Amino acid sequence: MILLSPYVLTLIIAEGVLLILSFIALLASLRIGIDFDPHKTTAYQYELNKKSYLVATIIMFVLLLKLPLFFFFIWGLDATAILVPGAMCAAGIVGATPWGAWMFFIKILTLFLLSGWVLMHRQDLQTTDFAYTKKKFLLYQGLFFVLCVEFLVQLAHYIQMPIDTPVHCCSVLFDQSTSMGTFSSQATLLGIFYGLFSLLIILRFLHLAWLFGFFSFVWGGIAVVSLIQFFSPYIYELPTHKCPFCILQAEYFYVGYLIYALLFLGGIGGLGVMVLKALKREISPLWYNLGLTCNTLLLFLLTAYPLSYYLRNGVWL
Repeated sequence: MILLSPYVLTLIIAEGVLLILSFIALLASLRIGIDFDPHKTTAYQYELNKKSYLVATIIMFVLLLKLPLFFFFIWGLDATAILVPGAMCAAGIVGATPWGAWMFFIKILTLFLLSGWVLMHRQDLQTTDFAYTKKKFLLYQGLFFVLCVEFLVQLAHYIQMPIDTPVHCCSVLFDQSTSMGTFSSQATLLGIFYGLFSLLIILRFLHLAWLFGFFSFVWGGIAVVSLIQFFSPYIYELPTHKCPFCILQAEYFYVGYLIYALLFLGGIGGLGVMVLKALKREISPLWYNLGLTCNTLLLFLLTAYPLSYYLRNGVWL
């Protein structure tokens, strides 16, 4: 059973410990979310106020560990590929069960939700009337549900992982004939990719917070599709290789980690803008600049691969 692999077992235990800490925070947040009233000066309210700092510290600690644990999760996918017949990289592990894609999506969603919660918490600390204390702990109760789903889906995926039946490798999962999706051509896809980026620049300088945040996530999704369909073959210098996971390996200088870190930070910038807008707080240019800077670096990095290939070989793949 792949669940007994050192990589998987370490991940499950670490995630289980964080879930227990999250549950402890949930128990306290239930009382705070229901009973906290900053306008009262009773001993009970003072106790809830002190407890809110402890709970918030636990939640931020969970986020602090979730970030490196996610990279360990990605690295572990590649490391366990040798244990599953047919799997050449992490793509085979993710696609081995119906839970794999959901596990990946929920893990990313959890990171963004936790980041949004921490930003809301930081804004709450800057108020004098604890304006968001009750709201943030009510929101955390929903977030805890997502954490539970993440753990259960991950557990189901690894329990059902076949170790004696061949799975599809990345060449099959991202086959050239099926990876196009709804896009009619690479030109259309690239037009959307560069067009949306230009739109982000306009939205940033117009300070249209909701639109900037929304299209930051849309552009991130298009960037992933563009990476699979167009840019990854130039990274591999092989027209039929379109795997978004093999770029995490040593022979490609681990560039995938940089690509996905920039994608995540670009999304965090857009998320920060939307959270501050929703809270009716002043939006620091930092969040706009973070999102746009990371997205710009990502665009230049991805674009450099086909340009470099063309300059060296005089042809496109």
